[in-house]
Amino acid sequence: MSFDSCQIHALAVTDDEGPPDDLTPEEFLEQDDIDDTAPSALQLHLDLDYIVRRVKPPSPWPDVKFWVSPATLVFDCVGSISGDLRSIQLPLRMRRLQQVGPTLPRSERRWYLEGDGFLLKFSAWSFTLHLRQPPRYGGRVLRMADRGGISFELRSFA
Repeated sequence: MSFDSCQIHALAVTDDEGPPDDLTPEEFLEQDDIDDTAPSALQLHLDLDYIVRRVKPPSPWPDVKFWVSPATLVFDCVGSISGDLRSIQLPLRMRRLQQVGPTLPRSERRWYLEGDGFLLKFSAWSFTLHLRQPPRYGGRVLRMADRGGISFELRSFA
């Protein structure tokens, strides 16, 4: 899987809802007895245009075409997100997604997500890529109307 040149349209960090707001101080302390070694409920969601395939032209012209699908990339059990975001304008262009660390099932891995003007470092157990529509042939980036707007839908097309 390659994420080179994929366009990120939005990102979000989600969690469970946490404890209710109307708890007494004693009830809140009981809720705070969570095991620190338990997996995180945080998820990192990226709404992106995933490049399924690059198609090089037969002619010497540098007119590369792509098969691109709107997708949701979700990292599970996310912890300790840090990094550098030099660009505050979306969309962001990915350059590399690198896994560092153990590869055993159900073990925490370190991830480096690099792009033009940003670097995110975080830990996560795994990721899932959901292609929301069949791939379209054309440019590297889909028009917002063609991709159905911003979405973090977790269902792949059928």
